[in-house]
Amino acid sequence: MAASLPFGGAVAQEPITAAVDPFSAWRELGQLTARAVDLGISVPRMTAQINIDDDRDYAQIMPAGVELIESLERPDPRRLVQPGEVEKLLEAADELLRKVHLAERNLPDERETGMSITATPGRPSFTDIKDDYRRLFDRCTVREKHRSTVNWYMSKLSNEGYQARWYKVAQEICCPWYFVAIIHAMEAAFNFRSHLHNGDSLRQRTRRIPRNRPKVWSPPNDWQTSAVDALRFDGFQDLKDWSLERMLHRWESYNGFRSRRNGINTPYLWSFSNHYAKGKFVADNVWDPNAVSKQCGAAVLLRVLVDRKLIRLDA
Repeated sequence: MAASLPFGGAVAQEPITAAVDPFSAWRELGQLTARAVDLGISVPRMTAQINIDDDRDYAQIMPAGVELIESLERPDPRRLVQPGEVEKLLEAADELLRKVHLAERNLPDERETGMSITATPGRPSFTDIKDDYRRLFDRCTVREKHRSTVNWYMSKLSNEGYQARWYKVAQEICCPWYFVAIIHAMEAAFNFRSHLHNGDSLRQRTRRIPRNRPKVWSPPNDWQTSAVDALRFDGFQDLKDWSLERMLHRWESYNGFRSRRNGINTPYLWSFSNHYAKGKFVADNVWDPNAVSKQCGAAVLLRVLVDRKLIRLDA
């Protein structure tokens, strides 16, 4: 995929002061991988072909970053290095993944939270749009050029170790495990070192919207407690209706309805599908009708899970 859109701009309420272009991000990832290899750590995705002479966009950098972190976290009794050396690499890989993920997201400052279905200016009611969700979902197909990336997302969503962690959160909230999993993909690039609220580091409470969550926090390692707090904060706990339409409305509410005001189906749900071609926020309150999301949409991930019979939705 061509890297036509450089990373940069602003996320939530905190601007990114330095542009994060794909070339420099890929180069840094290559350097971290080389350091891991020097320590005797296998990083298959990166070491198969490390080539930093061309641009790489988010759809390639994000999977490589996730799998570098997985390689570093994987226990290996044959390693002859001090744990502190691996932890330093983990922190660097974690920050790089978070940086490119947040830059790609470019969240508008007016992110909407809370599960009220009452329509407010610019926020449609569930009743007004529920039929659109069903119609779009039934006709949703993955664009051919994105199939390999979607396959990578599916490899993570079907990972038993990941599923066990999502399922524990889902049990506390009383929601489907895949609802948690897809939010984790969208908000934190599958990074268990990040808050589910918005992808901020677990080393402290959240800095971006929603700020200062969880209210009581003992960093840095309790992902599950933070994830439960994120879902409770947005009112997802103990809800009875987990139909397709309700889930899509909750995901869109989680991210906001502002794409609708610009006349397109939100990429948060429909990116990589036949229902989305272009248009996204590239900086705080800056809409670019020609910019293209490089992140797979939540509804698309759900569609593929259903198509592959990995889950079955309630009628």
